[in-house]
Amino acid sequence: MRDGGRGGGRGGGGRQGGGRRENKFNEFGHDYTQLGQIDTSICTLGEGEIHSMIRERMECKFARDFRTADQIEQELMNAGVEVHDGFKEWRADGQSWRRSQRADSFGPRPPKVYTQRGPGKGLSAEDVEEITAMVAERSECKAEANYARADELFDMLNDKYSVNVDDRNAEWSIVSEEYLLSPDTAFVPEEKVQIEIEKKLGERILARKARNFDLADDIREELLTVYLVDVDDRAKEWMVIEPEGGKWADDDDDDDDDETNIVSKEEWESDGLVEDDDDEDDDDDFDDELTAEDEDDDFDDEVTAEEAGEPVQAALDDVDLSSKTVPQLKELLKEKGLPVSGRKAELIERLTDSA
Repeated sequence: MRDGGRGGGRGGGGRQGGGRRENKFNEFGHDYTQLGQIDTSICTLGEGEIHSMIRERMECKFARDFRTADQIEQELMNAGVEVHDGFKEWRADGQSWRRSQRADSFGPRPPKVYTQRGPGKGLSAEDVEEITAMVAERSECKAEANYARADELFDMLNDKYSVNVDDRNAEWSIVSEEYLLSPDTAFVPEEKVQIEIEKKLGERILARKARNFDLADDIREELLTVYLVDVDDRAKEWMVIEPEGGKWADDDDDDDDDETNIVSKEEWESDGLVEDDDDEDDDDDFDDELTAEDEDDDFDDEVTAEEAGEPVQAALDDVDLSSKTVPQLKELLKEKGLPVSGRKAELIERLTDSA
């Protein structure tokens, strides 16, 4: 039985230290109301187990442990229990909210009016006009319970324009623009870097909609590790945070502060977070240099190798490490169990010293 097992730990008395939240809870330790009767031919959980899982899910959301909260919601759904966060209701009667008594009690709901979120990069005025019309038609279909047509319009918006519709906030946006750059960001990347970040954010949104939460969490971790980007799902914003153990310096700051991990925007971008097309040319130049050295006679090569010994290999190692990007260098440091913070030159020095 789940009741007293999984739910008895984290949820247990309904957030005893929660203060203001506690007085809103019911006797089951949460603030969700049951709608309808439990249909035992559909639902495989007892009422106590349901309350316990709903309570635990709520506590996970308070703790911002959204992965576990989503997993609990999926378990409830698999067991025949539907949870509606907007209405603060749950039901296990095999019915959906479109057939609930809300329409009879309060009358039909008017269509929502949706607004555009984000600048809509790449959309023409005609595109915006058509999208707006399709979103409005979809809203009318949902108000009339014509969900088949509403779903068809949603798919058309996504397939043709890569548009996502947020029903909770009554907004529509291009998938890559659903999350906007926060005004509180510690640093504003240049446009090509923002495009890469927005692309990753769009991939994460699609993963969450497909309920692939492991992939969504992996993308979030990649954004934080590679781009120093933190994501606020509640505000639907993203921001660049300060480097761990350091700070961002102004572009015109000439001081070499030991606490500054990345001196400026230019150094951050040149450290390999965004690879330029010139990288291939740099590799070609390096190959040319090696070719020129290879043209020396064999006797000189042998003498150089014998006399120089390890310094020659160290120099080649430095060149090889310099050609790697910051994420690649950090992976090598992780494999050696070494710290991964610092400038690119510091990462290379750390790897060279450990050789």
